[in-house]
Amino acid sequence: MITLYDLAAKDPIKCWSPNPWKARYILNYKKLPYRTIYVDFEDVDQVIKDAGIPPSQHGRDGTPWYTVPSIIDDATGARVSESYKIAEYLDSQYPDTPKALPAGTEALQAAFYSQWDSRIWDLALVPIMIPSVPNILSKETSLEYFHSSRSAAFRKPLSEVRPVGEEFDKLWGRLSAFLNELEGWYAKSSGKFLVGDAPSFGDFTVGGLFKALKIVRGEDSEDWRKLSTMNNGRWANLLGDLERYASDKD
Repeated sequence: MITLYDLAAKDPIKCWSPNPWKARYILNYKKLPYRTIYVDFEDVDQVIKDAGIPPSQHGRDGTPWYTVPSIIDDATGARVSESYKIAEYLDSQYPDTPKALPAGTEALQAAFYSQWDSRIWDLALVPIMIPSVPNILSKETSLEYFHSSRSAAFRKPLSEVRPVGEEFDKLWGRLSAFLNELEGWYAKSSGKFLVGDAPSFGDFTVGGLFKALKIVRGEDSEDWRKLSTMNNGRWANLLGDLERYASDKD
């Protein structure tokens, strides 16, 4: 059995965070049995550290960062953090399951992930979605922790992170330009996914963020309406194509 560590939310929401969604997509795609431990924001560092899982990275001062998704594989005792490393581990350990990183696409997947991670973060995840995350947290301690930690990180109140007016229009313009570029990459594929007719890590990465945005901002929100209709519905269609791998049932 594999244990997946994910972020907790209030009922009826189970899974919402974009990074754990990547790992969940992969586990479901491979049809590997797993269970989920949902961790509150303020407890992530301690829970992951206590589980003996290595940090996903280190800060500039060398401070270890313990994050989700993280997994423990009871079959091997392996403890892995960070979604790309999880994909590599699961492909290697379970070679008879569908590949998250199909043979011959590893360099492409790594390059895509680097581009995506460095460019989409400030365009969508932080200013559009992050200020709404408190709406789906259940514990008061989680709300307090999220507000204080994010306000400190952005050096402004969380309520001021999302731009308004002309600045918000400019943000959507930059996001639209990037998604047009992304659409161009997808258009060169021989199938509906990034590298053909079967999904791979790149698709799970894109799907994870858009799934999170849809949940956090709400299916009826103007943000999701705009995103879902961009590029002739490409991103809503991608989520629909990935839905069979989006089960939150352990």
